[in-house]
Amino acid sequence: APEPAADPAGAREPQRPAPPAARRRPRRWSLLLGAATGVGMVTGLLGGMLISPPVSQSEPKAKGSVARCTGFECWGKDAQRMECHIGVWTAAAEKVDGLYLELRYSPRCGAAWARITEGEVGDTARVEGKDKLSATRSISYDRDTYSPMIEAPYPAAVRACVVPADGGAEVCTSHGGPSPLPAAVTDERKP
Repeated sequence: APEPAADPAGAREPQRPAPPAARRRPRRWSLLLGAATGVGMVTGLLGGMLISPPVSQSEPKAKGSVARCTGFECWGKDAQRMECHIGVWTAAAEKVDGLYLELRYSPRCGAAWARITEGEVGDTARVEGKDKLSATRSISYDRDTYSPMIEAPYPAAVRACVVPADGGAEVCTSHGGPSPLPAAVTDERKP
């Protein structure tokens, strides 16, 4: 009788699964690495919350910008250099013989300044506050300028004036109002 052919599949030894400890080791490292990452993220988040100052909801701030003076610290300083021109508004205005005079108010800095546009070289912008406090600047070229700032706890504490270079009569705005005037005819992006 012919001998049965050897079964090729039966000739191989069956493969055995790896021991259980060898299979679990990579899984343990993955779990350990995941847990460490989670702990690090939570620690960083909580640390950041404890270190960073609270955000005020009362007044929006420009990103990356902090006012460099407030109130009396602003006297005689430039609105743009002190970051006070952000969020500024016109509190009073006058138009005289083509010249436009504005009282600019910064609630962010508690300060104000006078701005004149369409003036002539030599015209002087002046802002006046309580106790005869004032600041002036004349147009030295072009047709506009703005004065240095003075303290203004509220717009009604100050007014803006222009002294024409040609010797004409000085013109002043009323004291500032409690809210912004409608958009000015001038570029509101400038101080």
